[in-house]
Amino acid sequence: MADPKTLDEALLAFQADPPTLVKDKSGQVGNQRTRYADLVQVNAVVLSALNKLGVVYKTRPIVRDVEPRFVLAYELRHVASGTAEAGEYPLKLSENPMQMGSAITYARRYVLLALTGVAAEDEDDDGQSASGRYAQRAEQRRRPPAAGGGATAQRAHRPRQAGPALPGEQPTAGRAGGGISEPQQRKLHASLRDAGKADRASALAYISDVVGHEITSTGDLTGAEASLVLDRLAQAAG
Repeated sequence: MADPKTLDEALLAFQADPPTLVKDKSGQVGNQRTRYADLVQVNAVVLSALNKLGVVYKTRPIVRDVEPRFVLAYELRHVASGTAEAGEYPLKLSENPMQMGSAITYARRYVLLALTGVAAEDEDDDGQSASGRYAQRAEQRRRPPAAGGGATAQRAHRPRQAGPALPGEQPTAGRAGGGISEPQQRKLHASLRDAGKADRASALAYISDVVGHEITSTGDLTGAEASLVLDRLAQAAG
C-alpha cells in the first residue's frame, strides 16, 4: 500500500491489521484483583505502528479557568498532511500527585485506544475497573434474582439495550424500562456539541464523571441519569 496521504488513510491501514494487546499487568480495585495492558505496552505496540504510518500522538494536561478545570488535551496527527483528530479528556484535580499521575496515565491510554479502535482483552471490563466500580457491578450482573422477585432484583436484571449513538458509535434502538428518551437524546447530543464535547472519547468521559460510573455507550444511561447530565451541562453553559 502506498504511503497514506491523510490521517483517515493512515487509520484505515492501521485498522486493517490492528495490533493485539495482552493484559499482562496486575492491579487492585478495592478487594478485587484486576489485569490490564499498561501504557508502556500500548506505546510499544500501538504508537510504533502508528509512527510507521506517519502518525504521532500528543497529549498534555491543562488547568483552565472554566469547567472542567483539569483536562488532558490530546491530538492524533498525520505529520505529512497535517490532518488531525483532537479533543480534551476531563480529569479530576487532586492534592495527591500520585493520584493525578495515575489519572493522567489512564487517560493517555484510554484516549489512544478509543481514537484508534484498538481493544485489549475484555476492554469493557478494563474501563469499569478504572472507575472503581467494576467488581460490584459485575457481581450484580452475575447474581441470580432474589427469591420472590423483589423490586431490587427487578432493577438489577432489567434488560439494557443500546441507546443513542455518539460520534463513532453505531446507532441502535433505545433502552427499555426507564431508559433515555428520544427528546433527551437529541438535547444531550446538542448540549455536548455546544460544550465542545462532540467527539466520542471526551463525551463518554464527561458523562461517566457526572453519573459516577463508567459509561461505554449512551445506551447505558437511564432517563434519570440523562437528566442529571443535561442539568450539569446547562449549569456549565450558564
